[in-house]
Order: sequence, then C-alpha cells, then structure tokens
Amino acid sequence: MAATRIAVAGDGRIAHSVLAALRGADGLQLVAINAAGAPRAPAALRDAGGAGVALSRVRDARRLPWKRHAIDIVLDCTGRDARAHLAAGARKVLSCAPAATAADATVVYGVNHGALRDTHRAVDSACRATHCIAPVARVLHEALGISNAMLTAVHSRRHDGDGDDDFALPMRTGAAEHLHRVLPELDHCFDETEPMRMPGVHASLIGMVFVAQRATSVDEVNALMQCAAFGPYAGILRYGDTPLTTALADRDTRSSVFEAGWTQVSGRVVKVCAGYRGDHGFAHRLVDTARAMAHA
Repeated sequence: MAATRIAVAGDGRIAHSVLAALRGADGLQLVAINAAGAPRAPAALRDAGGAGVALSRVRDARRLPWKRHAIDIVLDCTGRDARAHLAAGARKVLSCAPAATAADATVVYGVNHGALRDTHRAVDSACRATHCIAPVARVLHEALGISNAMLTAVHSRRHDGDGDDDFALPMRTGAAEHLHRVLPELDHCFDETEPMRMPGVHASLIGMVFVAQRATSVDEVNALMQCAAFGPYAGILRYGDTPLTTALADRDTRSSVFEAGWTQVSGRVVKVCAGYRGDHGFAHRLVDTARAMAHA
C-alpha cells in the first residue's frame, strides 16, 4: 500500500515538533514543507525520510502546489484558513494550531478518532490542553459519570501554554469548548477559569474539578486512571504516583500525565490534575491523527 503523502505548513515550534514526530512514522511520507525558514527545510525533509521540496511560505495557501505534488494530507501549523489547502489541491487538511475556520470534525487521538470518516476533509486537532485532559475526562466519565466540571490551566512563568507568546497567557486554553466537541455526551458540562502561573515549573497542568454521578474515593479514581494508563491509553497517558511528575523525558511520546498525588475527593466532588510538557507528545498525537485520517 502506497504511503500517505504529507505536507507541513508553518515554521513555528509546533511545526518543528511535528517534523520531528514524522521521522520514521510508518505509512507517512513527508513530501513538502511550506515555511518561511525554507533553508532549514531540506534537512528536515531528509531527517523525516522525505525526498520532496521545500517551499517558501506564501500568505495565500490557495497558491501552493499541493495538486501537482499529489498531497494527501496537509498538517497546517499556521492557524490560518485551513480550507485554503483544500482549494490548492490537498485531499485533506489537519489543523495543528487553533484554526480560523470551522472544521468537519475535532479529534483527540485515542479519545474520538474512531469517529473519523473519509468525508471529514478539514479536521481540527484541538489544543495541547485538550489532549492532556480529554483522556482523563473520558475514563472518569465512563466509570463515574461527570455532571459538571470546571477546568483550570496552570502554566510556568515562561508560558508553556497554547500560544506563541512566552509572556502573555491566553484568557482561556479552549479546552472546555473542545471537550464539548470531542465528548458530545458531555455537551455543556465543562467550563474553564482563567489560567494561572506557577513559577519554576517547566510544564503545564490542567486541573479538573467535577461532580460525579455517584460517590467515589481517591483510591478508586487513581485505580481507574492507573488501569487506563497501563491498558487502552498506554501510548497516550502516563500515570504519575508522586506530585508533579509532568517533566516527561525528551523522548516520551505521551501527551498526558495523570498526577495521582493531587487527587482529592469529597463525596461526589472530585479534583484531579493532569499535565504535559512542551509539544513533543502533542506532535505525536497529530501524526497519529493524520494516519487515522488516511485510513478513515
């Protein structure tokens, strides 16, 4: 079976992480990079096993030669109009940064990628915070039921959140909105507070306080997440049994760390925390999603 032909648009840190994640990715062939830093692109193409072309970034994606290069999927890391890549001849596009246009589907790999269909030509990847908390929310909802939930993001003083500005925190991560799309059975159950800063911690945390549909305990909540981390979510979720274990190793490709040491329960009110570090795990979920799109 022929490899899926991939193009990457953008030259920010997410684009660099995506290019690294594409190295040796089974079934995916990096064919082209559209970036302002085009002189660096040939090396990235070689590293990722591609033998394609490096294109200087153009502001109008509709002018890109995706039809000529028979591009199956564009991984767009610019946040611009993703559907312009479709107009340029790409078969599908995956928005790897907050997209300016509506998508056919919002996907968090491992949580709802099974809902992908071939008719989904423009797919939104959600954000890193969503990839961090969505597996936790799904596991706990299936076991305990979530009635209402509040999310709070905690970032280091040097911003490690979902944006390019290292000093200004966004008003919201967007995770609550994304979760409503990813887990439609929990529509309107999630809300989100403004992010907080935590000096000296080189990671991001997502706290979730929710009302369960039945009484539970710290031991039960942690056992549920431990089983998930060593079972169906093994490549996505890590179980940390001491507080603040979100400093993942550089080669760790998981995108969520459940912080078992911070679990608290009071009757049906439950507080849990999960974290992530940088873009590495998120980039691997993007590659996983692209592979799922190719086989939808």
